Amino acid sequence: MDTRRNRAVKRWRLERCEEIYRHPTKAVFSAESEQFGPVILKIDKNTSQLKSEYRMLAGLSGSHSCKVYAYDESEGLLLEERIFPGTVLREEPSLEKRVRIFVQVFREIHKPAEEGETYLDWLERICEYCERKPLAEEVAGEASRARGFCAEMFGKYPDRMLLHGDLHHDNLLLRTDGSYAMIDTKGVIGPAILDLPRFLLNEQDTNHASPDREHIQEAIGLVAWHTGYPEADIRKLFYMETVLENVWRVEDGDEMNQHEMEIARSFL
Repeated sequence: MDTRRNRAVKRWRLERCEEIYRHPTKAVFSAESEQFGPVILKIDKNTSQLKSEYRMLAGLSGSHSCKVYAYDESEGLLLEERIFPGTVLREEPSLEKRVRIFVQVFREIHKPAEEGETYLDWLERICEYCERKPLAEEVAGEASRARGFCAEMFGKYPDRMLLHGDLHHDNLLLRTDGSYAMIDTKGVIGPAILDLPRFLLNEQDTNHASPDREHIQEAIGLVAWHTGYPEADIRKLFYMETVLENVWRVEDGDEMNQHEMEIARSFL
């Protein structure tokens, strides 16, 4: 990892390269570029994931997204814009304004996709995981039901778009001109509607006075009204995303968030 970082620093003349995040297979650094100014350097051994991110960001060319400055697939390197001031959408206190900002970005980022990994592939994998591992039978049932809802949306909505895949508050950053730009795209494929539920799932972590279920109900209603998608479909996807997130938690060695799961079940 450090060897590739050093090559990137030399190749793109980066200064003040400081680590933001490190994982055994990937890392993120902030730096200053003589050519581009403030940048983010990403290094990832999973070159297919980095390629998906590059593909989506390059296609948008900085429209509601961070700009891409350089990419090396063979080295697993991606150099992109660092957003300023970079305030996350979570800091916006008004739910209605958060939804309006989110929907504005949502409407403008999707482009028809080529073949590649799909959202349904993600659901298939968590079902396979539940079958392989000694998880509670209830968890396997939840995963199967979530996969069914995802398949239902693939059948109902014919559009196949390049999706962000993790479009939530902390991946939407404020620019100095007042607009918001997305970061950390996954570049997964599916109907555009599948980019809605991650935002709703993360609404539970915002400051709100009402109980979580009431707050999510209000948020679902606002998203449905602003996007025109049926509220019933959004409820199913909220459940789907909650299950997906919680099986991933189990895969990482954590426990499921039963509070989240209870709320998600209540919407069905």
